[in-house]
Amino acid sequence: MPSYTDVFGGANIYPSEISYSAVVLSADITLSWPEETSTNVNLATRIMDVTPAGAGFSIILPDAKKSGTGNTILFNNKGSDIFTVKNAGGVQVGTIAAGQIWQVYLTDNTTVNGVWQILQYGATTSSANASALAGTGIVAVGTLLSQSVPITAFNSSYTAGSTDRARMYNWTGAGGVLTLPDPTAVGNNWFMYLRNSGSGQISVTPPGSTTIDGTSPLAFQPGESSIIASDGSNFYTIGFGQAATFAFDYTVIDVPGSGDFTLSGAQLNRVAYRFTGILTGARNIIIPATVQQYWIDNRTTGSFTFTVKVSGTTGVTLTTNERGIFYCDGSEILDADTATIGLPISIANGGTGATSAGAALINLGGTSTGIALFEAANQAAAWTALGVAQAGNVNGGTFT
Repeated sequence: MPSYTDVFGGANIYPSEISYSAVVLSADITLSWPEETSTNVNLATRIMDVTPAGAGFSIILPDAKKSGTGNTILFNNKGSDIFTVKNAGGVQVGTIAAGQIWQVYLTDNTTVNGVWQILQYGATTSSANASALAGTGIVAVGTLLSQSVPITAFNSSYTAGSTDRARMYNWTGAGGVLTLPDPTAVGNNWFMYLRNSGSGQISVTPPGSTTIDGTSPLAFQPGESSIIASDGSNFYTIGFGQAATFAFDYTVIDVPGSGDFTLSGAQLNRVAYRFTGILTGARNIIIPATVQQYWIDNRTTGSFTFTVKVSGTTGVTLTTNERGIFYCDGSEILDADTATIGLPISIANGGTGATSAGAALINLGGTSTGIALFEAANQAAAWTALGVAQAGNVNGGTFT
């Protein structure tokens, strides 16, 4: 390979296109394009004879943005070990087995990694390269195809598309919407994964009149996850829900002061709450707009209003030392028990039908003598109630 020396800097000046090079691959190397004054000795030539000194080594392709589409490199493995060709970002493009010849060519140079295609030369029977077969949900690992679930975190509403096949979307926001693609467009067998790791509800909404599990939208509460699959007409979930293990949960939160106090972090998704602290003004406990039950015990002090609510709603108010069971329907918090007891309770319902002891005795069938005896304050009054005057010892005494 001819080269020239720059008299001003002493660096080699290479031709704009180099036809051939031979490489003994004893470590991973990164190729460079033969630019005017490249200091890298590992240049991308048209033909490269590669002799791996062992297994597991890789050749990293140069920056795709520094070349035009159609540029090619022919790799000839003259050794006895496999080596891997990767793009500039380290993603596998192909594997070259011993004795094989593969051509790699650039089809898109808009990014550093570029888009590289690979084609086998000189094979009586052409064999597929795993990297060339890898698609959505599949990744090439050496010469094998393996399952792949790329994970994307998002915290604002998103519309899924055909390219989201086999991807997992992890919701991290407070509340939002995931719009599903047209099932007739993505077809039967399109699927994606969804998990709600956020602090609020995410609504999964199919387009138009299509449904998910027969409804629209379907709410995913924090901690819920599922596979969402299309049959070409509608969507269905697989494994939708939370862990089956459930335990009653209790927490104490100190909320002194006044104004809004928004539950967050470990304070969320509990069951029983005891609120404590000295209030200096009206206090609002702001809960997320998610389906959840709330057992609330107000142990705050201070003559100020204590309210639990979803932001923008009226909520429920509890006085000091008042307790109640409530639930949020995803929009507002509501009293779980609105039943009242009518007084007095009737005898048929286990009561006396009265509001005083005397009336209760009468309602329960007491006679005037029985009531007087029941109400007697002492022994003498009891004898009087019976109409008998006590004259002696009750036990064997003489009576007159």
